[in-house]
This record gives sequence, C-alpha cells and structure tokens, in this order.
Amino acid sequence: MDSNVYSDTRPAGLGPLAAAVDDLAGQDLAALPDAEAAERVLVLRGLLERLEGQWLRELAAVDARGAAGAEDGVQAVSTAGWLRSRTRLGAADAAQRVRVARALHRGPLTGTARALAAGEISSAHAAVLARGIQDLRPRTTVEAEPVLLDAARRLDPPRLRRVVAHLCDVAEPEAADARAQRQHDQRGLWLSPTFQGMVAVDGLLEAEAGEALLAALEPLARPGTADDGRNAAQRRADALTELARRALEGGSLPQTGGVRPQVMVTVELASLLGAAGVPGGEGGWASPLPVETARRLACDAAVTRAVVARDGGHSGSGDDGGDCGGLAGRLRAAVAMLPPALGGAPSRPLDLGRTARVVSAAQRNALAVRDGGCAFPGCDRPVAWCEAHHLRHWLSGGPTDLANLVLLCRAHHRAVHEGGWRIHRHAHGDLKVTPPPRRPAVAA
Repeated sequence: MDSNVYSDTRPAGLGPLAAAVDDLAGQDLAALPDAEAAERVLVLRGLLERLEGQWLRELAAVDARGAAGAEDGVQAVSTAGWLRSRTRLGAADAAQRVRVARALHRGPLTGTARALAAGEISSAHAAVLARGIQDLRPRTTVEAEPVLLDAARRLDPPRLRRVVAHLCDVAEPEAADARAQRQHDQRGLWLSPTFQGMVAVDGLLEAEAGEALLAALEPLARPGTADDGRNAAQRRADALTELARRALEGGSLPQTGGVRPQVMVTVELASLLGAAGVPGGEGGWASPLPVETARRLACDAAVTRAVVARDGGHSGSGDDGGDCGGLAGRLRAAVAMLPPALGGAPSRPLDLGRTARVVSAAQRNALAVRDGGCAFPGCDRPVAWCEAHHLRHWLSGGPTDLANLVLLCRAHHRAVHEGGWRIHRHAHGDLKVTPPPRRPAVAA
C-alpha cells in the first residue's frame, strides 16, 4: 500500500474494520449463489454509504480542530489542500467533501448527517442538500431540512437537485433574485486548441440557455440510420458543428468588418493538388487543418486565388548547410511554407483574383432535386445536411457540372476525403463506393 496515500499503521479502533475488509477480499465470489451475490452487492453499498457518513463526521472533527497535517507533525494551510495532497482527490472534489462535512457536522444539516449514518440516504444525496442550502439562512435550513430529507429518501441525486432548487426558492423567495444573478454572472464559454489538433469546449449556461441549446441540438443529434455508429457525445458534437454551419450559411448573422461571418482557410495550392510533405490549411486560431480536410472544404466553397512570393524563406536547398535530403531539410522546407506568425517566410501578394463560387446556387438546387439528400448508398440524411462533392476534384481538372457533382452529408463527405473511401459514377448514373484498402496486419 502506498504510504503517500494511506498510512500502513492502523489507528486504534480501525483494526477490526481493516480485518473485515481483508476477509472480504479473500472470499471466493464464484462459489456464491446468484441471489446471495446480488444481495451482497446491495448490502455492501449501504455499508459503504454509512462508512462514508462516518468518514465525513471524522473529517469535520479534524477540520474543526485544525488538525489537518498533524499526522506528519505539521499544520496544513487548509483541510481541503491537505485532503487533496494525501488522498489524491481532485481540487474540486476535496473542497466539496470538506463543505459537505462542515454542513452536516458543523452546520445546520444535523438530520441529514443522522440519515446518512443510518444508511437512509447516500453521500451523493447529502452533497446535493449541502450544496442546495448554502444560500439559505440557518434558521430556514433547520425548518426546511425534514422536507428536503423526505425528498432525498424518494429521489435520485439528479432529480433531488431540481427539487431542492425549487424548494429553496419557495423557502426564501427574496433570495431567488440574488441566486439568479449569481448564476448569470457565472455563465461563460471557453474554447481552446489542444496539442492533439482538436478544439476543447467548456462552459456554463443558465437553465434557459441550456434548454434552448438542447432544443436546437436534439433534431440534429439523432442517429442518422439504424446502424449509426456514433455515440451520443459524438452526435451532439456533430450537431453543434452543423448548427454553426447552418447559421453561417443562412446569412442572418451580424456582419463583421463589412462581410458576413465565414470560416476562412488559407491553403497552399500544392496541398490542394495532393502533394506530399506540404502543410494543410491554416485557420484563424485553431491547429492547422489536415490536407484532406482542406480539400474537402474546397469542394463546395468560395475560393479566392492569391499569388504570393516568399521572402527569405528556407527552401531546403542546402544553402544554410543543412541536410537538404533528410528529415531536417524537409522540416525546414515545411516551416518556410507556414504562415509568418508560425515562423514561415514573409510573403508579398503579387496577385489577388476575384472570389468565385465553385458550385453555383442553381447547381445546388439541381443537385437537391436530383439527389434528394445524401447520395451515399444507404444514407437518408436530408439536403440541408449535405455538401456538394466533386467526384473528380476540380483542382485535378474535374469540371463543376452536375455529372461530376454529388450531394454528400458531412459524415460521408469526410469519409471520402479523410477516410479513404472512393466514390464514382457509372455510365448509367448509379454511384459505386469502394471502401479504403485494409492495412496489413502487424505481426505480434
């Protein structure tokens, strides 16, 4: 046992408990009848909750005495900090447990402490009650606790949380506005790029805003087909992306800098043409986009030609004495092609062509009539979910006409570009898709 977490020495009174746990660990569970095995799971859960109640009682006593750290002859700055360092709890978890211990054994929730010790409620229920009454006056909490406990004995913690919020508003309606304002001030949305090339999204929404977001995501987050392999979290992520894409394409958002909001990606021509060893597209602030993602976006986008000259960049020709043929040379050449903000060579624009829409509005309407939605075999996603795809990429000489165009939903458009699927049209008009070749198995 790791002495940094729990001491190998057992304080007086805990020896029988440790021996009982050791005895349980040595029992042969396979020999138990099914009914007894199931019953043991339920009984042990109740005992664990009672033990958690005792642990909170003793934690409150240590906190009240300022004894955190006394086992090492020191005085910890805070009980939560001591608990975090010695038991490896997260910061928020440690702080919450100290708050619950104080509310149950140094605050007004004495009835809740007794109910937890008797196994009538769980520690999760106690945490909900401790959190819910933090804005109530102590006298109000004492009067309201029996009603709150009745609810805790009947409901699971998520539903109890909703009931407690309602009952607290009833108990002290004059404090409801202050609670609502505090929640309003806590709202926020945080986005940050990760080292893996993803974008992390975190945030807090008020109840009304959360309901509105869920209502908007729900129809877009449904499984596309019976064999949709995405889990619920992946479907919600795709739905949020689809919601943003529709808002951008709808043209109803306020303008920024005189133009409507848009996703702008800068990409080297060599990348679009499929050359190896060149960077992908560069967005506004997130990680660089993979080459195939940039090619997929170019299928159905407004494209502006910009001819530039690189100034003072490393071309990998060996002028600086480096190894032009090895990895170092290829990396220097790649760095030179990055935007100047990322260390690439400064560029001078020589020519800026007019923006041209690859697929016109009329062609898009014609595709909607002809394909009626995603044309990938077996997919029934509607037109609104689809993008125009060039069967032969237009940068490779593929014409932008209906015979070379097909509607694909975002998932199947991604499967064709990033997933390696191939799709082409027979002479009689039917589409044929070919899965990516299987990678050879790696020998063990």
